[in-house]
Amino acid sequence: MEDDLSILGVNTSDRKKLEHMGITTLEQIAMMTAGSLGLGSSKGNMLIQRSRNILANRHITDVDIEDHDHVKVTVKKTDRATIRSVLNALEVNAGGQGNSSLEIQGTMLSLSRRSQGFNKVLNKADALIEILDAKKEEQREKEGIFLPNDDLKQFAQDRGFDGFWKTVFSEIQGNDIMKQVLTISVFSTYHEPVHSLVIGEPGSSKTMAKEIINEQFSDIINVGANTTRSGLVCNLGTGDLGALPHAHHKLVLVDEFDKIPKDDIEYTYELLSNGKCTIHSAKIHKNITSHFIMIAFANPKSRVFGKNALKDIGLSPLLMSRCAFIVKVADISRDDRIDLFKKKFYGSNELKEHHDYYSQWVKLARTFTPDITASDATVERYIHDMDAIVEEFYATSLRRDLRMGDYIRRIPMAIARAGFKSVDDDVVKKAGDIVRESVNTWR
Repeated sequence: MEDDLSILGVNTSDRKKLEHMGITTLEQIAMMTAGSLGLGSSKGNMLIQRSRNILANRHITDVDIEDHDHVKVTVKKTDRATIRSVLNALEVNAGGQGNSSLEIQGTMLSLSRRSQGFNKVLNKADALIEILDAKKEEQREKEGIFLPNDDLKQFAQDRGFDGFWKTVFSEIQGNDIMKQVLTISVFSTYHEPVHSLVIGEPGSSKTMAKEIINEQFSDIINVGANTTRSGLVCNLGTGDLGALPHAHHKLVLVDEFDKIPKDDIEYTYELLSNGKCTIHSAKIHKNITSHFIMIAFANPKSRVFGKNALKDIGLSPLLMSRCAFIVKVADISRDDRIDLFKKKFYGSNELKEHHDYYSQWVKLARTFTPDITASDATVERYIHDMDAIVEEFYATSLRRDLRMGDYIRRIPMAIARAGFKSVDDDVVKKAGDIVRESVNTWR
């Protein structure tokens, strides 16, 4: 990976001069003057300008012009080097007799007209808006989003979270809690994943659910039974990396999750927890970064559930705790099978008619960050309910522990994201209901 001096194209002799002065980053150079760099006026100004251009390009996320007298710039961070770079990109002369006044509000730089020279800032802001729009469009296409944003959002808002799971999993009769749990996982993000585990007897609807997700959505890695046995992260015998290290920004469907080799489990814990792990063995020494969403499927320990279903969970409590949801699913009844065969015979449903919309709905939704508007009282009840579940199941094979602290936020965020709405009281209540119902499948 290139360092900052390489990115700037600094030659070997100049690099040594800068490194001797302790100058190695874009941020340092962006804050300096040509004279202080000691590379001559022309070369110094060129490096400073290039550093500021790169920083502005990296950190500006949005530009908005209001009434031709105000420009608002949203940035990823507001350190001095970034602010200097953004103001430089907009040709801002702030304060005193400058063309603009500057106010910093969180991660927003708010610029207001002070003189006629502000028109220059407006022209630069217009140009930045065009550049940002082009970057966003390029990113959308890279992520496989081709339908217009407004159309996708309207399609999603008309249906919402409930419309999604009821349509996508319409072939499966019953097991509504499993459908809702899987939908939450699908709408979680790679950096804030909601991992789910579905446990059911052979012939239950878990296989159908896996096939539906695999057929309808993209950016998926399938991990089969044989792959699971040979290792999800690393085969310590051969040194070969497994599926999870190659699953960055993918939805991973894991079959027979209960067949993970014991030597592989520790690395699986780490990747599921924070997307990172370090492997040191006789044949491999590697730091792995892989952010993914996992939906896993497993059989009960005795192939069928006994009277006490919790005793038939064949996975370690620590591994269970890495999953936000663990759902027990019921068998498909004869009537349900007949109903499924009828649907397949007639072969028409909204999912098939609007396949592109559903697939791209998920992709676009993952770029959306909902606001939290729920009342303090609703959030307080939700948190206390989740705490009660942790207390009840901490010492069981279902293992609910402090990791639920992350999922308490991620679950309602995923529900809200599905409908491009805020995390309001209704969303928080729904999140609580789904968590409780997922636990109730084991009672």
